[in-house]
Amino acid sequence: MHLTLRVPSWMYRRLPTGTLIAAGFLALNLLLFVPLYLLVSDENNFSPFFPLGHPRGDYDWGWPGIGRSTYEYVLQLFVRRHNKDIFRVSADWILIFSSLVLAGRFAGGWRRTALPLAWLAYAGLLAFMSYSGFIQDLFGRPGTLLDDVLMLDSAWIFVRDAWGPADILTVVVLLAAVAGFGLLVARYLDTVWRWAAGLRPRRTAVACAMANVYCLLSLFWFGVPRDDPIVQLQAKHAYYNWERSQAVAATIEALNGSIVQAADRLAETAPVRRPDIYLFEVESYGAVLWADEDYRVARRELMRRVRSELNALRLPLFTRFATAPVHGGGSWMSTASALSGIRIGSHSMYWGWKRMADRYPHLISYLQRHGYYTLAIQPGATWAEDLYGYDDVIIRRDFSYDGLVYGFGHVPDQWALDHAFKNHWNRNPRPRLFHFFAVSTHFPWQPPPRITEDVEELEEPQPSFIETRPDYVELALTVPQGWQRDYFVTVAYEWELLLEAFRERIEPGFIALIFGDHQPPFVTDGHGDSDVTLHVVTDVAALEGPLAAAGFAKGEGNAWEPASKSFRIEALYPFLLSLLAAEPGEPLEYSPIGIAVPELPTW
Repeated sequence: MHLTLRVPSWMYRRLPTGTLIAAGFLALNLLLFVPLYLLVSDENNFSPFFPLGHPRGDYDWGWPGIGRSTYEYVLQLFVRRHNKDIFRVSADWILIFSSLVLAGRFAGGWRRTALPLAWLAYAGLLAFMSYSGFIQDLFGRPGTLLDDVLMLDSAWIFVRDAWGPADILTVVVLLAAVAGFGLLVARYLDTVWRWAAGLRPRRTAVACAMANVYCLLSLFWFGVPRDDPIVQLQAKHAYYNWERSQAVAATIEALNGSIVQAADRLAETAPVRRPDIYLFEVESYGAVLWADEDYRVARRELMRRVRSELNALRLPLFTRFATAPVHGGGSWMSTASALSGIRIGSHSMYWGWKRMADRYPHLISYLQRHGYYTLAIQPGATWAEDLYGYDDVIIRRDFSYDGLVYGFGHVPDQWALDHAFKNHWNRNPRPRLFHFFAVSTHFPWQPPPRITEDVEELEEPQPSFIETRPDYVELALTVPQGWQRDYFVTVAYEWELLLEAFRERIEPGFIALIFGDHQPPFVTDGHGDSDVTLHVVTDVAALEGPLAAAGFAKGEGNAWEPASKSFRIEALYPFLLSLLAAEPGEPLEYSPIGIAVPELPTW
């Protein structure tokens, strides 16, 4: 017995070439803007959108407003769709497609030139969309090519240090998929060329000419700020990107101008005292701990313990908040701002700073001119890039640590501090600068190991810090579980290390600044804006009065308020110079906004 399967003819009948070309046109058209549109639109819908109301009020369907309302309704339905659905068309893609059809019909000898040009044009549009979407998703801002390309060095360091075989395999698969898609687009464009050769000349010329004129007219939409028209124009976004890049170049030029002379005048300040200086820069130590009620109980008890320990050592604690130039990342820009005295809040500003750092009178060079030994301890750094000319810089590979990897720095902060004090600090005469970059509070806040009496024990597996501190367990339980709780635990760990340093390591005659570089990512939920915490601990008795007069609250500080932004992180440089230069009984003299920067271009 034999069974015969009959397949309907419509299932294997080949679709007409024109239908396939139309379907390909729509698919390639949507790919040019839908991914980016889904990232930047506040709300979206893949079904047709029918407007129920107007942004400026209800429609007037009575006489005589019915004419105006009908016009506005049609505009909303077909043009101003307010970022809701994907019923749009790429003007750039229309221009490429219609130009290819014209060439295929009227210039058959241009095939070898026209097809590669069309393929490159579409690939360029797709690459630009991907780049714009990546920057928008990662940083929440539009792309600026001259600014973004400066991140390639950092991206390579991240790939080199963090990627494993699985990541590399994923990239290989993606590259293979991209290559396959490129071949598919090339075949589609070749099909369009062959199809265009058989079209009627007059109809083809008229239709394509109208399409091209319409697209060229879209260039006048450069002045329209919204992205809700049904016609999308990548050229507009590329133009805005170019404008922003031009502003970046102007920023770099401005920084290399009068700003160096202003810093020279600040560096003329002569110190009247030369105590040891400790800069404890705590990663992600943000004002969220004060601004978010979820941390209130845990933070108050933590700071009560800090005050108690310092009071036992007869060391006062002064606290205030400082506004960082970055939020949730970009530590290097915050550090550069603190050491230079100028606000560096973008990669372009940082690049401009790097180009002039060797001739700029920053905090490190100032201290060296006045006899200081300068030491930087950077457990999170994987390559040596010393813009500031420290006498010694210790990076990850220098710590002689062979134990388990912990968090971003790999080296436990207790190990890094012990290594720096034993092998560098104690071997150099005073006065000295100790600049420590604490990284245990760096996302993803992996539990740090317990604090040991013998640091060598850290090379063996250890229980976590929180497992050995039941007193902190109670506090951590008052914070919502997850990233928020993990973050608090790492802050408590850093403070315990610093308290140990004040008890065991730090000799009399010092000024210590403990400050954050930016807010922690992913947990702030808007609390604390871009503010970080700044503490001053010193045994120089003459500075207590001036610190209080300068707005530093004794103890853990006052409650955070948005109006308290009267001190920027770039003021740390002139502020520290004022601590060194203030005569006993005199007030501190410094600019709370750092060194005045010339008016820079905005975009």
